[in-house]
Amino acid sequence: MIETLVRPLTDLPGVVSTHLLERDGFVVFSDGLQAGTDEIERWQTLLATSAADATTTLVMEDGYLILSPVSSRTLVVKCERSCNLGLVRRTINGLQWPA
Repeated sequence: MIETLVRPLTDLPGVVSTHLLERDGFVVFSDGLQAGTDEIERWQTLLATSAADATTTLVMEDGYLILSPVSSRTLVVKCERSCNLGLVRRTINGLQWPA
């Protein structure tokens, strides 16, 4: 079900991977390049420093990292520098999550 839900996002050109995380860092869903434990811990640190309902976009040397809250979970999207960042954000905002 989650795979079908995020397919519009994973099908976008330039999206490298998507991950759905619980608050404790447990990976509920992953598509694309797998994330290591160290990487997930860094994401959790970033989440702890941002507002609970805020979408955070990090501009990195090799692309973008988007952390977006989804009810009690967080959607993490890694993108290439060449992706259409506005389209990725719009697609994230348009995903219909079950309550």
